[in-house]
Amino acid sequence: MDTNECTRQIVEDMLALPCDKIAEVVDFVHFLKAQAQTSGHTPLHEIRLTREEAFDMRRRLATFENDWGAPGMDAYDSL
Repeated sequence: MDTNECTRQIVEDMLALPCDKIAEVVDFVHFLKAQAQTSGHTPLHEIRLTREEAFDMRRRLATFENDWGAPGMDAYDSL
């Protein structure tokens, strides 16, 4: 799937969501953008992931985001 096709699919999927869920998607995209800019983005081909695999991995890991971002959890970063 090329970038344009992927973008069209994301937009179509978003339009099927209620407004509050669209706002969550926008927040998530902003989070990913900021993370890529501050942590140094590694190209997918360097970690041997396709774009689809990366999207799927991020989707599955998103369920842990609230736990990882909870107050006090930064102590685990230095372990």
